[in-house]
Order: sequence, then structure tokens, then C-alpha cells
Amino acid sequence: MDALLYTLGAFGLILILARLKLPLWAAIVCGAITIGVLFGLSIGLIAIEMLKSAIQPKSIALSVIVAVLIGVSEAMRASGQIENIVSLARAFLRRPAIAMAALPALIGLLPMPGGALFSAPMVESAKGDTKIGGDKLSAVNFWYRHIWEYWWPLYPGVILAVMITGGDFVSFILFQFPLTIIMAGAGLLILRKLHPDLHIAAPAAPRGTLRLLIRATSSIWVIVAVWVAVKVVLAFSLSHFIGGRNGGTGPLKSNPALVALDSYAPIALGLIVSLIWTIRMNRLDAMKVRRALINRRVIEMMVLVISVMMFEGMLECTDATVKIRDGLTQLNVPILVVLAILPFIAGLVTGLAVGFVGTSFPIVMGLIEAMDSGAVIWPYVMFAYFFGHMGQMVSPMHLCYILSNRYFGTTFARVYRYIIPSVIVASIGAMVYFIALKAIF
Repeated sequence: MDALLYTLGAFGLILILARLKLPLWAAIVCGAITIGVLFGLSIGLIAIEMLKSAIQPKSIALSVIVAVLIGVSEAMRASGQIENIVSLARAFLRRPAIAMAALPALIGLLPMPGGALFSAPMVESAKGDTKIGGDKLSAVNFWYRHIWEYWWPLYPGVILAVMITGGDFVSFILFQFPLTIIMAGAGLLILRKLHPDLHIAAPAAPRGTLRLLIRATSSIWVIVAVWVAVKVVLAFSLSHFIGGRNGGTGPLKSNPALVALDSYAPIALGLIVSLIWTIRMNRLDAMKVRRALINRRVIEMMVLVISVMMFEGMLECTDATVKIRDGLTQLNVPILVVLAILPFIAGLVTGLAVGFVGTSFPIVMGLIEAMDSGAVIWPYVMFAYFFGHMGQMVSPMHLCYILSNRYFGTTFARVYRYIIPSVIVASIGAMVYFIALKAIF
């Protein structure tokens, strides 16, 4: 039981420090140190273990991936490519009601911090002269901006979740994708009772608009295409390599180097190719390229990723999750409730997917094993990730929420009237989905 109290105490400290405006990376480092101290490690050993976690290959790989990812988004913004996407999509979709939801979703394919600010003008333009309150507009913009964050492989939270769970992107995506459908459906509550004028189709877009839109969004599709291609090549190559080395047997997980290659190479190569494509297509000069790749946002995110790896490393060093598992098994604690509450609170306090994944998933994975050792983990991972995402969707610390409300001149309390019912409906849908998965697997 002590292991659970120590770990939850360190976890609570992270949330409190983040709530007190300490940088999230610093709060996580403090939590990692606290874990080590409570479990009786010396300061010297704590420092060594944290350094080892920071410089391990997967930490470096994830940091580089996140840096290039942000670079692609910044390059698109600096070149005006994002604004061009907005204009073309608005013309192509025609029906204002569809555009109000679809345009934020389109921009949501780009994991930009504060990206709701880019889609806010689209939502406002889509409504035309129809009278709609800013609170509803902000809710539509904010909600549909985040429907992909459960599985889209460009999101740092998704990448981190796959890494912590030790799984692969394909399995993660297959189990998480239905959550996007659930969330999009729950968002219809926000769109209900729109003015009839918003369902009237505008004149057809000029010929060639779709072609121009596809080209304008090519930076996104390049990433996806390269990722799929590399994944297929690796699946074929690694299966033959493993078969040849082990007589047709031997799991991929038995070779750390191959695991790293399979986990990080597809997305890394996709991002690099997309960055090169974006720079060449928009003919960015050296100054804009440098600003896109080297800026404060990139550095802050890389530091945050390293801090998360330190926290995870300290949990592994102290065998915290194993001790928690043993304690909870003896006490018959309803772990499923904990799997929902921990990520939700982390998402609520941090307002970041990387935040709730990094702080709660190392604990979550130990609890999953304690609950159903040897079973398929993905239903439980889905369950925990969903509630973490719902936590950040109602978080007043969520940058997109703040910027969207500011743009539309509304407040948190007014927007909550539309967000909370959708959160409740989506939560019910996710629980039904979880029950269905458990019945199948």
C-alpha cells in the first residue's frame, strides 16, 4: 500500500505544482525526484537514473520527432499555407453547418499549440450573417478541433502513449479510431438547433477547388503516405530478418534496436520529408526555415519530453508499478475507476495530452497489468486515454480553449454549457465501446 501512496503523492505533487504555474517539465522532474526519495534512493542514484533516462535512445528519438513536427507546422504557418487551406476548404464545403464543424477538424490534423485560433475565423466566416452567440461558436470550434487527438500519429501525446505502452501504432490506431466517431457524434449536441439558413448550400465552388485544396494540404498527406510506406517496408523486412535469425520465430520486442526502428522511423521519415516538401513548395527563405526549426516552442517541448522520460525511468527504477500492482491486487481496489480518474485529473490540470499521458500512463500501465495480466491491453489503454482527453477538454489551462474563447469574446462558464453535455454523452459512448471490446477480447 505504501508504494501506491508514494506514487500517488508524487503524482499529486506534479499536478499541484503545475496548477501553481510551475513549468510542466519542472513539475514532472520534481515528481520524479520525489518518487526516488520516497522509495529510499540516494540523491546520487536518483541523479544517475534520471540522466540515463534522459539520454536513452527512445528519449532522444521522441524529442527529435516532436521538434521536426513543430517545425513542419511553423513552416506552414510562416508561408501562409494554413491561410490558403482555410480559404479553399470554406469554398469547397459550401454548407455553413458542415463547414463550422469540418474546418476546425481539418486544421486539427495539424498538432499546433493553440491551433483553435487558426480555425476560429473559419467558424465565424462559415456562419455568415446568421446570429449565433460567441459561446456556441467557440464550443464548436474547440470541440471539433480535437476529434483526431485520440489516434492521429502526428500528435505528441499519441506518440508518447504508444511508446509508454510498448505497443505499435497500427494496433493503437485501430482501437482508438472509434473514439473520434464517438466524439464527433457527441458534438452534434453543440450543433443542434442551428438556424435553417446554415443548412442552405452556397453556389458550387469554382472548378478545380478540390485539386487546389488537396495540394494545399499536401504537407499533411506526405507525412501519412511516407509513414504508411515505411511501415509496410519495415513490416516485410523485419519479419524476414527475425525469421532468418530465429528460424521463423522470435518476437520483435526481443530486439530493442528493431523495436526502436519500427516505432520511430516511419513517423520521423514522414515528418522530415514533409518538412522538405513544405519548404520547397512554399519557397521559404533561410530565415523563415531557421525560425520554424529553432524557436522557444520547440525547445520547451523537447525539454518536456525529456522530463516525462525521467519520470517514467524513475518509476521503472523503483519498481513502483510492480509494487502498486501487488498492493492493489491484495486490496481488491476497483482499478477501472482509477484508470479513469488519474488521466482525467492530469488532463484537467495540465491541459495537455503530453501532460496527462506522461504523468499518468506509467502508473496506468502497471494498474492494467494488475487488473488483467496477460490480456489485450488496448481496451484499457483506450479507456484511460479517453478520460485523459476529456480532462483536457474541460481544462481551463488548455491553450486552445483560452484562445478560442478570447477570439469569440466569451467566457469559460458560457462555453461549458455546451461542452459538458457533449463530454457526458461521449463518456457514455466510450464506456459502451469499452464493454464491447472486453466482450470481444
